[in-house]
Amino acid sequence: MFTKLGNGLTKHPWVFIIFWVVVLGAATSGAFYGYGQGGLFDRMESSDAMATGTESYTVQELTSTADGGVSLMVVVDGVPAAELATDQAKAGAVVMALQDVATNPWVAHVTSPFSFDNPQDQQALAFYSSAGTGFALTLTLKPEYSDLSSSALHTAQTSLDDTVAGLETALTKVFPDAKAYELSNTKVGDAINELVREDLVRSESIGLPVALLLMIIVFGGVIAAGLPLLGALVSIAIGLGAVWALTFYRGVDSFNLNVISIIGVALSIDYGLLVVSRYREELARILDSDDVPTVVPGAKHSEVDVKAVVAQAVRTTVATAGRTVSFSALTIACALAGLFAMEAAIFKTIAFGAVVVTVLAVATAVTLVPAVIVLLGNILVRPALPARIPGLKQLTKVLSDSSSDHGVFSRLAHFVHRHPWLIMAVVAAILATMAWPIRDIKARSAFSDYLPADAAVTKATNIVQEQYPALRTQSIVVVADTTADKALPLYQYLSTVPNVDFVMPPQPLASDPTRSVLSAHLAVADQVGDEVTDLVVALREGTDFDPGYPILVGGQAAQQHDLVEMIWEDAPLAGAIILIAVLVLLFLMTGSLIVPIKALIINSLSLLASLGATVFIFEHGLLGMPKVLGLETFIIVCSISFGFGLAMDYEVFLLARIKEYWDAGLSNDEAVERGLQRSGRIITSAAAIIVAVFVGFTFGDMVAIKEIGVALAITVLTDATLVRMLLVPATMTVLGRWNWWAPKPLAWVYEKFKIIH
Repeated sequence: MFTKLGNGLTKHPWVFIIFWVVVLGAATSGAFYGYGQGGLFDRMESSDAMATGTESYTVQELTSTADGGVSLMVVVDGVPAAELATDQAKAGAVVMALQDVATNPWVAHVTSPFSFDNPQDQQALAFYSSAGTGFALTLTLKPEYSDLSSSALHTAQTSLDDTVAGLETALTKVFPDAKAYELSNTKVGDAINELVREDLVRSESIGLPVALLLMIIVFGGVIAAGLPLLGALVSIAIGLGAVWALTFYRGVDSFNLNVISIIGVALSIDYGLLVVSRYREELARILDSDDVPTVVPGAKHSEVDVKAVVAQAVRTTVATAGRTVSFSALTIACALAGLFAMEAAIFKTIAFGAVVVTVLAVATAVTLVPAVIVLLGNILVRPALPARIPGLKQLTKVLSDSSSDHGVFSRLAHFVHRHPWLIMAVVAAILATMAWPIRDIKARSAFSDYLPADAAVTKATNIVQEQYPALRTQSIVVVADTTADKALPLYQYLSTVPNVDFVMPPQPLASDPTRSVLSAHLAVADQVGDEVTDLVVALREGTDFDPGYPILVGGQAAQQHDLVEMIWEDAPLAGAIILIAVLVLLFLMTGSLIVPIKALIINSLSLLASLGATVFIFEHGLLGMPKVLGLETFIIVCSISFGFGLAMDYEVFLLARIKEYWDAGLSNDEAVERGLQRSGRIITSAAAIIVAVFVGFTFGDMVAIKEIGVALAITVLTDATLVRMLLVPATMTVLGRWNWWAPKPLAWVYEKFKIIH
């Protein structure tokens, strides 16, 4: 297969390039312009319900249904209540301004403290700030608002924005410090989308130039260094188009783009680096051989047929490195596919994007990059300018891809052969120390953590949470399967719970008056912390109070609890998919039963160590990272899944070369030495570049993306140094020929179905 692909690439490179240009154009047009259906960022969502199908999700669905349809809140600040009560002229001006709001074509009804006949009514007072500095109003929108198309919705939202801005302008005429903040799901989503967009641009504008600089040093040339980045950019752009298409079938949270970008850049650089390095290795081998293709048969090397040399090197590269990266991508795709077993919709969406971008990364590496190499011809054959600059020339020589069977990494392997048990003990101790903080890991899913710190919608949210007890997001929401009057004992119980500072009396459920809804707020710093979660569990289990009728408990803490429970329930199946896929694929690659089992054990230890180090960094706010109360739940899952995939990437790179020499008849130790020498620089160079890219993601403002950037950077750094350079060679030294053992029935299976060049 790969031999035929290599032949096709060398004969018709333009066919492959035109194909990628067409696909790229179609994908980017969809992602950025949307073909009249709205671009990707216009179609993004910011869902606060990750655990769909759970009890908390049911509560959210029941309580979000209102007879009036969609509504939004406007928070007015800088309008003292005392002046409204004593100055009739100012109060009248405010009422007139609110009447203007009601004239908006999309507003069906305005509810404000001035809407009630009795200003001292409890419902009216709920719309006044407890600090006496303003008031709130809700705008119930017309039912047809919910059915608007993407473009019409944008027009309607602009109209509402203008109305709120007009309200602020009118209020400032009598209250110069007045501010009007709009608070709605749309505005929150827009703010998060903008933060995602800014973080994406900032992270890649930092990470990619650094990656390019490092690759220039590795390859000693700008063009060779740019090829892996070309594959990365094409993969990510087409991946965004695929995610845009997915938005027509299911909701996609905006921060998925950053996650997809992270894995796309990492794998594209990995695969592109290996392909370009193998090409340069094959090029050097051909030029140093006695049968170099020449223009005139039998001529000197000065008359080398460059076109024939390039074609031969590309064919060999695709047949060898192409097979390796394709096998690696298949392994990673299977590892990522474990996320499809997760019931939570967010993981299925992430899995889709990650698998798509993995396929794109390997496809560009084995088709687009070689096709460009063929077209460049002798440009990559000649020494590049950086490789001819004094100083940089020496640095390039030290760090560049190796075309020798002997060097730094073979000597390192030789050292490991002499002290395998000591090295295993030291590395194990380091990994155990790194993993120790994982005992303190806390999974956290707080929608408020995604809000941009300086956004107007965040200001509005904070004002409501601090000054409007009846309007703020409550700690828990309870739907009782009884009428409001019979739910009073539950209301009285909630009023006695420690740290409860507000309880909303039971009200008939809008969608079903035979049921009632009530809520409570706890005066605690962390609304998804242990105290609120314990109350959720106690209410559900009826340990402290049994109301005598069924209840459903929801709220942020309940959503977090349900998501974690859902993950634990789905984890065995997801883990089984990953383990079986890796065992089967690595066995078909190596013919060994020992190597896959050892790889799974070592990679698991590496992941635990990396996750423990990440917990320690964010728990104490080290290295410039924010101090957090816990890692985002979905980030923990993604870090494990992506980290395992990247670790398998390097495992395949290393094992492919070791197996190549083992099959050639070398001893186990010699195969390890040469395999490490040939792949060591690729692994360490790729790791350094990818770590630079991951670190770039920590410069954004979204904490969740900082967390996954740090987690994956530590994973790659740990895996490429302690694990691949030391622990794997040490274990292979101890096992010796047992590395390649398999029972006879499995050996027969391998011979029949093995994956070879």
